[in-house]
Amino acid sequence: MKKANLDAIILTDEEILRDGLENLVAQLGTEADKRSHSKFVNNKNLSLDGNREELDALYRTDWLSGKVIDIIPDDMTREWTKFTGDIEPDVIKQLMDEEDRLQLSTSFNETHKWSRLYGTSYILLSVDDGNTPDKPLDIDNIKEGGLRHIKVLDRYRIDNSDTVPITDPMNINFGMPEFYRISETNVKIHHSRLLRFDGVKLPFDEFRRNNYNSDSVLARLYDALTNFITTCNSSSSMVYETNVDIIKVKGLMSYLASSEGESLLRKRFALASTLKSFNNMMLLDSEESHESKTNTFSGLPDLLDRFSNYLVAAADVPATRLMGSAASGFNATGEGDLKNYYDKVKSHQKKDYKPNLDYFYKIMAKSLGLPDDVDLDYEFNSLFQMTPEQTANMQFVKSQRDQIYLANSVVTEAMVAKELQQDNTYTNITDEHVEDLEDFNDDTDTDTDDFESQSEQETSEREEKESESGKEG
Repeated sequence: MKKANLDAIILTDEEILRDGLENLVAQLGTEADKRSHSKFVNNKNLSLDGNREELDALYRTDWLSGKVIDIIPDDMTREWTKFTGDIEPDVIKQLMDEEDRLQLSTSFNETHKWSRLYGTSYILLSVDDGNTPDKPLDIDNIKEGGLRHIKVLDRYRIDNSDTVPITDPMNINFGMPEFYRISETNVKIHHSRLLRFDGVKLPFDEFRRNNYNSDSVLARLYDALTNFITTCNSSSSMVYETNVDIIKVKGLMSYLASSEGESLLRKRFALASTLKSFNNMMLLDSEESHESKTNTFSGLPDLLDRFSNYLVAAADVPATRLMGSAASGFNATGEGDLKNYYDKVKSHQKKDYKPNLDYFYKIMAKSLGLPDDVDLDYEFNSLFQMTPEQTANMQFVKSQRDQIYLANSVVTEAMVAKELQQDNTYTNITDEHVEDLEDFNDDTDTDTDDFESQSEQETSEREEKESESGKEG
C-alpha cells in the first residue's frame, strides 16, 4: 500500500519541467499570476429598473448614444415594405392607406428605438373582436373596421409585478409572459394583443431575473461610449491649456504666509494679465522672471481615432454611417461597408420585424373585410439607393426580359403593365389601361381558340372527303 502511494507521486521529467516553468519562472496560470484573477462582473446593469435615469440622460444629452439607438430603427423603417402578392392594385392601395392611417412604420420605428434603449417595448393593438383585453385575440371574429388604433408602450409602462410565464412546453410562447398589465390603468392585457420588440436578448435565467425584459444595447457599449466621450472632453479641456505662463517670484512662500501677501499677489498678477491682454506686454520686477510653454497635441488625433474605431466596432455600424466620416485608404469610398451594413439591416428586418408584420397584416386584412385567402406577400424595399444610371440599366435589363417572355407567351401585356404600375416605372399607367389590356388579351385568346377550332374542323372534313374518295376509287 505504501509502495503504491510512492509510485503515485513520482513525476516525469516533462511534468517537472512544466511545473518549474509555471511556478518558478513566469508563474503563469497560477494564483500568483495577476491575470488569473481577472473576471467579468456585471456591476453596471443598465437594464435594471433603477438605472432608467442614466439611460434617459445618455439618450437625451449625448448625441452619440442617441444616434446608436436611433440609426438602425431609422434605417429599417426608412424605405418600409411593398406588397408583392397576386392582388389587385386597388387592394394594395387600400392596404397602404390603412397603414398610413395607423402610422404603422412610425410605430415600428418608435417601438424599436425604445426596445434598444430600455431593452423591451410593445405595440398595443386596439382590436374589436368581441372579447375583453385579457382574453386571447380571435382574428376570425374581428369585425370590419375592428382595428381601431395602435399605441406604443415602453417597458416602464408595463407592470411586471404579477407576471406569470406560460408553462405549457408545447405552446409556441413557452416561458414568455401570458399576460401584461398596463401601469397607468392597471388593465390586464393578453400577450396576443401586443407586438413585442426586444433589444439584446438574454439567456432565460438572466431574462427571468430581469423581469422578463431584454437588455439595453447601451449596456454592452457603456465602456466604449464612456472612454470615447471622456477622451473627447479631455482633449477639449486641454485646448484651454495650450499656452501656460510661468512666472518666478522671489519670496513667493513668504507672500503666501499671510492673507495680505496673497491679496498683493492677486492684484500684482491681475494687473500683469490685464497689461498682457491689452498691449501684449507684461510688466515685471527685476527680480521676477517670465516664460511661456506651449503644449502639443500631436498624439491626440491618433488616440481619438483608436477610440472611435473601438466604438464603431462595438456599435456594429460603419464609421461612414455612424460618425459621418469619409472612408480611409487607397481608392476607398465606403460603398462596400455600407452595402454590407444594409444587408445586415435587411436580415434584421426579416428576423425582428417579419414575425410581427405577418401577424399584424392578418389582423389588418380582416379589419378591412378582405377575404381570408388574400395574398398578403410582401418584401422590404431596398435600402441601397441606386444612381439614375444604375436605375436606367436595371430597367433596360427588365425590359429585355419582358420582351423575351412576351415573345414566348410566358406573360401577357397586361401582366407587364401591372408590374410597371406597381414599380412606379410609369406613373400614368392607370387601372383602366390595365383592364383594357386584359380584355384585349381575352379577346385575342378567344379569336385564337376559334381560329384553331375552325382549322381543326376544316382539316377533319378534308380528311373525311379524301377517305371517301379513296373508297370510291
